[in-house]
Amino acid sequence: MARHNGIASLVKHDDNVLDGHTTFSVTEEAATHDTSAARDAWEDHTAGLKKWSGEMEMHADFDAAANQTLRAGDVIAFEGYSEGDGTGKTYYSGSATVTSVGIQVPFNDGVKRTYSIQGKGALSVATVS
Repeated sequence: MARHNGIASLVKHDDNVLDGHTTFSVTEEAATHDTSAARDAWEDHTAGLKKWSGEMEMHADFDAAANQTLRAGDVIAFEGYSEGDGTGKTYYSGSATVTSVGIQVPFNDGVKRTYSIQGKGALSVATVS
């Protein structure tokens, strides 16, 4: 079984790499609607609308060229590469709204930025060609 770690991962916005990236996560969900009725022995449901969301964390870089100027309400073209962006590697992409922006300033560690995103439409899972 092929396994890999996130050392080659990266996140892009409009084809620009977000500098200082340390981690990202993507969650895809589908709503369910209960269709159970009286006297049914088991609960049943139908699938509803799908949605996706994600989080990104990076070491803060206050240089304007670092691409860390995202603000809550911004719409981004998200691309998340779990194995790097070489040919044949899997990546996730879609339009997303930045729903929250945070900064962590620990006493004895590096400053980090965190971003939460909510997908606008479908999440694409593809392979770099």
